[in-house]
Amino acid sequence: MISVFISFLYIAVTVFFPGFGIACLVRRYLGYSTERISGILMYGLSFTVVYAQAFSLFSGVGMAAHLILAGICMAVATAFLRELAAFFGGIRLRFSSWHYVGCLALLLIMSYGASRGYLHFDTGLYHAQSIRWIEEYGVVPGLGNLHCRLAYNSGAFPLTALYGFAFLLPQSLHTAAGFLATILAARGLEVCRVFRTGRVKISDFVRVALLFYLSVIYTEMMSPSSDYFAMLFLFYILLEWLELEEKQEKSVVPYSLLCVMVVVTVTIKLSAAIMVLLVLKPALQLIREKKYGQIVLFLSLGIGAAAPYLLRNILLSGWLVYPFPAIDLFSFDWKIPLGDVQYDAEEIRVYAKGIFDVTLKDTPMTEWLPGWFGQLKGLEKLWILSSGASVITGVIIVLWYGLRRIREVYGFLFLEMVLIAGYLFWQLGTPLVRYGYLYMIAFPFFTAGFLFVRWVGGVPDKTAGCFHRGFCILLVLFLFYKGGNLLRDMARYAGEPYYLWQRDYETGAYETYEMDGEIIYVPLESGQIGYDKFPSSPYVLDDVELRGEGLREGFRRK
Repeated sequence: MISVFISFLYIAVTVFFPGFGIACLVRRYLGYSTERISGILMYGLSFTVVYAQAFSLFSGVGMAAHLILAGICMAVATAFLRELAAFFGGIRLRFSSWHYVGCLALLLIMSYGASRGYLHFDTGLYHAQSIRWIEEYGVVPGLGNLHCRLAYNSGAFPLTALYGFAFLLPQSLHTAAGFLATILAARGLEVCRVFRTGRVKISDFVRVALLFYLSVIYTEMMSPSSDYFAMLFLFYILLEWLELEEKQEKSVVPYSLLCVMVVVTVTIKLSAAIMVLLVLKPALQLIREKKYGQIVLFLSLGIGAAAPYLLRNILLSGWLVYPFPAIDLFSFDWKIPLGDVQYDAEEIRVYAKGIFDVTLKDTPMTEWLPGWFGQLKGLEKLWILSSGASVITGVIIVLWYGLRRIREVYGFLFLEMVLIAGYLFWQLGTPLVRYGYLYMIAFPFFTAGFLFVRWVGGVPDKTAGCFHRGFCILLVLFLFYKGGNLLRDMARYAGEPYYLWQRDYETGAYETYEMDGEIIYVPLESGQIGYDKFPSSPYVLDDVELRGEGLREGFRRK
């Protein structure tokens, strides 16, 4: 726990300065000011995701990466010293001692959760191995030939490797997901302001959905799963976008920056690609206002954010996007064969639908949907039904307000349409529950929040006050319920000995074989191999060889 807490502080410092530099440049050249600490931290974290991916193209992500990052932080501090002094002066004026106590308590609670708990099955399968490859070698050509899942490129792994400190500590930490969850927890708890203001906004409903999601992953966020990173980024983007709409922000800059953040999220999890639809709003506004310089700027930022990810794809698998065989551009000797890519892509899709035989990939929805729905947990079924109802309700909302040309809600209608598209894309494509929490939870809450706010806005003040008090009562019950669950989860793991160090990666049973003089570990139990037994492949490979004299040169098919 102590190591996690210190890691959180280090991450906060090293993402704050790049984020603050970005905020200062945006204010100076684009005229938009970001005052929230959470916004600055998310700018910096987005930068660091891209930075870690870019660094891995040239070397293992270790001490040198930290030295360069420290240099970036010092450069920002030197260049914007006056702005830093003003920022922290404002913090002292706005924050009371209770704010600091609350922040410390939140850090301790989240450090506790990120120090112990459940390691995701895929972490033992390939997350830990991917992270170790990045720590020691960066990106290795044809690594997907050794283990196809090592070609599942995600920006979450270089970021976790960067903050793993394997070059310094007796174990590799995996705390980045917990740090991101801490930022989102602080944003979610802002819902408590309704007790002071007595006014409920749509974003407050989304905050409740966010807190629910955080309660789901609290005992799992120690695992460096790309699913958690992607969902947390998307929750932040949705919440921030909503707040911009609620305060009727006219500047296109913050929306454009959030769209760049969507691109960063796609480099973490490809399933987030549908949310790129958000770019339509700032793109149309920039074109309408003829701000061609900003169009070029934000396009460049988006391309720059995606470039390291795409280059890593090419090197790991020989494909621009893996596993996506439709884009076939290269013929490198380390390229994963087309048949394997097709099989892998089909296996992901059928597995998400509860089908475990790739030959049944053409099963119609009417046949797989009942079985898929039947294997869900009770609450998950409720969320799916709520999401389905939200699609119907959302279409009615869009038609009703759109045809009546009520311009004040156009921004919310746009978000509604994007969430409808996102839900359908997920449900009809790869409906694995952990891929779709934004659509299962935030989407129904957003729709309900929109109806609530519009309804309350059209009734007398006395009646509106009753509705607001009702929301506050339900919120108190929700917080007490989830607070009790939190205490229960904390008590469940209290006996585990992880008060100094974070729980380490696990190691499964294994055997070994030799490939061109290199020892390769093969797991014997469900593919679980963990971190220490490195490098590993899921089984003995007779058709794979080294491309050169060592592991750094990569792998190819014979």
